[in-house]
Amino acid sequence: MDEASRLLEIDRLGVLDTPPEPVFDAIVAAALAATGMPIGLISIVAAQRQWFKSSIGLGDITETPRSISFCSHAIEQDELLEIPDARQDPLFASSPLVTAGHRVRHYAGIALTTAHGARIGTLCLLDTLPGVLSPSQRELMVHLGRVTTQVLEQRSALLQQIDQAQALHRDLKRSEDFLQRTNTAAKVGGWELDLDTSEVRWTRETKQIHGVRFSYQPTFESALSFYRQDSRSIIQTAVQRCVEDGTPWEVQLPMSTADGRSIWTRVVGNRQQVEGHPRLVGAIQDVTEERAALDALEASEVRYRRLFHYSLGLICTHTLDGTLTSVNPAALQSLGYEERQIIGRSLCDYMPPERREVFNAYLKRIEANHTDAGVIELIAADGTLRYWAYNNVLDSEGQPPFVLGHAQDVTALRLQEQRLRELSLKDPLTQCHNRRYLHRLDEMTAGTWACLVFDLDDFKRINDAQGHRRGDAILVEFAAFLKAPLSAGETVVRLGGDEFLVVLTASASERLALLEGWYDTNAAQSPTAFSMGAAVSAPGESVADTIHHADSQLYDARARVRTQRRDDQQQRPL
Repeated sequence: MDEASRLLEIDRLGVLDTPPEPVFDAIVAAALAATGMPIGLISIVAAQRQWFKSSIGLGDITETPRSISFCSHAIEQDELLEIPDARQDPLFASSPLVTAGHRVRHYAGIALTTAHGARIGTLCLLDTLPGVLSPSQRELMVHLGRVTTQVLEQRSALLQQIDQAQALHRDLKRSEDFLQRTNTAAKVGGWELDLDTSEVRWTRETKQIHGVRFSYQPTFESALSFYRQDSRSIIQTAVQRCVEDGTPWEVQLPMSTADGRSIWTRVVGNRQQVEGHPRLVGAIQDVTEERAALDALEASEVRYRRLFHYSLGLICTHTLDGTLTSVNPAALQSLGYEERQIIGRSLCDYMPPERREVFNAYLKRIEANHTDAGVIELIAADGTLRYWAYNNVLDSEGQPPFVLGHAQDVTALRLQEQRLRELSLKDPLTQCHNRRYLHRLDEMTAGTWACLVFDLDDFKRINDAQGHRRGDAILVEFAAFLKAPLSAGETVVRLGGDEFLVVLTASASERLALLEGWYDTNAAQSPTAFSMGAAVSAPGESVADTIHHADSQLYDARARVRTQRRDDQQQRPL
């Protein structure tokens, strides 16, 4: 990426010349604790200067000229740049950072690469004594560099969303103050209902939206009459809830104006105390032109309103034994808990029991490595599973040390992946497993297993004589026939065409004999005649070879039947 594009990336992140933030100091502190070096920085390499987003051990210095910067060279490297002794390095030996000031000797810096591939700065460590990082320390620096970049990206996205949410909040406040802040250009009107006197008041813009004269004096009943009967019940329910428990409301509904226009309106309301009287106050807006984009707009408004009140990043802190010490509202919302229900308890309490040993292993890793990343499973208040992709770091400078966690809710992605995986293994006609199941079978059959193969007799004749629609129906019925005697752990696979496979993984030999007998005894219940073969796997034998043995038995059985039929026909008297 060229220099101009790199500088645009710095502008996009909006981090240059911003105040210090604890999360970046925590990352630097983690790097210092792991290496023992005295000076740590998160630097942003601008056009003419190197500015420090986080600085530990460098005093009040917040930036240096780019021309003398070690980090200007580090951002040109694909890997971590380490200078064991700057006095011995011809590139840096004469630098004023080496010959004066802090007299830097040992430098280690990893470039911070954004999502768009721009190297905007570094996470770097400095020492006044020569030295060399160990392989594990170098690996930790690389990982912390990635964490720093992820936090910068999340911070940028969050700031953009907060700006949008604040703008939306101001718009909502203008609509609530119906007398003073109604936006005439946006066709927003205000309304008010006095709960003591039942008096209704509309602004001029509200009357324009309804197509009535400015002298018109509405009542609650006449206001409802502009809406269809089903829409009136929605408004009445919302108003009743607002009156009873103060629940604010927002709806979008169609209405017919007094001058004959059919429009869509957005109506919001809440309960307030105005001059000592309880009132419902709200706004109405003609959103007819925007109706085509209503769903996207509504989702954005809800998201931004929530963002005004809550940070959208899933952030929490916990001790080294897993006890939660803080959880941000976005994380609480993801799980559906209130703060009082979760603070002071172990994160382990919200995990499936079978995953708790995994959590204990995570605690050991993060205590040893000061950082960890992965996916964690949590049980929400409604009993469903939530999947969080996390990148956590240990702040060992805290007393006591604590883990700072950053996560993203990837539940929907996980569920979609599971659904697609299930669909890829299903035959759409019979709902049996398809041939892809055999790849899983290779992984599942560490021990002995058995199978039965089936082939429908003269199935081509059925398709030719009765049509493929009837043929498909017979395949579905035959699949149901095969499933009828099966128990847990026994599976039907459609191999293709009119070929089926029954897989047995538990008590394979004994169960195989029972099922062979059942299919022979109940063959009359099958929608058509079939041939059958069986096989038990041998040690070290592949799945394909076992199925081949069963196929061979099927063909032998079919040949015997055909020979017998021919002999019977020859022995019949003419």
